[in-house]
Amino acid sequence: MADFPYRVDKRLIIVPVTLRSPTSFLKAQFVLDTGASHTIVDYRIVESLGYSRNDAIAPSRVSSAVGKEEGFRIRLATFEAFGKKFSPFEIACHALLEQGVEGLLGMTFLEQFRFCVDPSKMMISI
Repeated sequence: MADFPYRVDKRLIIVPVTLRSPTSFLKAQFVLDTGASHTIVDYRIVESLGYSRNDAIAPSRVSSAVGKEEGFRIRLATFEAFGKKFSPFEIACHALLEQGVEGLLGMTFLEQFRFCVDPSKMMISI
């Protein structure tokens, strides 16, 4: 297992990720969210990498306490977090920036690993 530091913002665990398209890349800060079934990225971040709704492979729908939101799913060229890289990697695209969140690192990524969150050390072991 390897250890990775994280930071806390408003009691949310924030972790660094890297997203890549065929032509560019972007480093972002995602909320670690074991309650999110998919890894979700704000659609504007995806657009800044050169993707659009035209690249969608399927629709996406997110249900929350405030209602249901429609979005779309795409395959990123590469997604990286905790030193683990997946090419390609399917994500859901929804509006998140209004909540101050660039993305949610959900179970489509996390379920592939044994991981442990240690709040006393602010470390995630993968």
